[in-house]
Amino acid sequence: MIIDPETTYITLVINFKYDSGKTTKDVTTLQTNVLTKVASYNNDTLEDFAGMFRYSKLIEAVNDADTSILSNITTVKMYKYFTPTLDSALKYTLSFNNALYNPHSGHNSTAGGIISSTGFKIDGDTTNEHFLDDDGAGVLRVYYLSGTTRVYTDSTYGTVNYATGEVILTSAKLTSISNVDGATSTQVRVFATPSSNDVVPVRNQVLSIDTTNSSITGEVDGIVSGSSQAGTSYTTSSSYS
Repeated sequence: MIIDPETTYITLVINFKYDSGKTTKDVTTLQTNVLTKVASYNNDTLEDFAGMFRYSKLIEAVNDADTSILSNITTVKMYKYFTPTLDSALKYTLSFNNALYNPHSGHNSTAGGIISSTGFKIDGDTTNEHFLDDDGAGVLRVYYLSGTTRVYTDSTYGTVNYATGEVILTSAKLTSISNVDGATSTQVRVFATPSSNDVVPVRNQVLSIDTTNSSITGEVDGIVSGSSQAGTSYTTSSSYS
């Protein structure tokens, strides 16, 4: 039986520190080397029905990109697409098949929870570009931005099941879709933060790292510099999205 795969994409924010005394390479070259390692991990491990994303293996691959790399902090997000039928009020279900991050009811509600999306316009408002977020309590919302303020057009646009990873737009009537990655699109991209950094493919699901929309940043590690000030202004990246 031939089964059509359903792809869940993974995006990464990688921040690594390196010892400048152990390499003659500049940071741009090191970042390129890390990207090559990530792409190899994706091609060798993922993109088939049995390809589980194992966070520790990815971390090892990043650290192994160059002998000067000392550590990295990497955050993980997932996204899926849905293709709306314009000008029709329809239900859309996105199944991430992995638990979503929700440490407590109402988590991150004022900042938009753990769901986000690319833009679109909705019936009744052809002017403002809208986006999805969640209230941290299982409710999907739709909003537009007035400056930096979120103005909610509908605070009950659908549901989010954090335990199963199912996101449902109950009756979404979209009238147009914004460009995605700078190009005309017929799809909306919906992001979610997984509960675990390990992501498991289920049934016909295939995982793929989107290297284009991932970010990689390197900086010199201050601790190994030997300076008397080493560590006093040392900064780390958050381990959470």
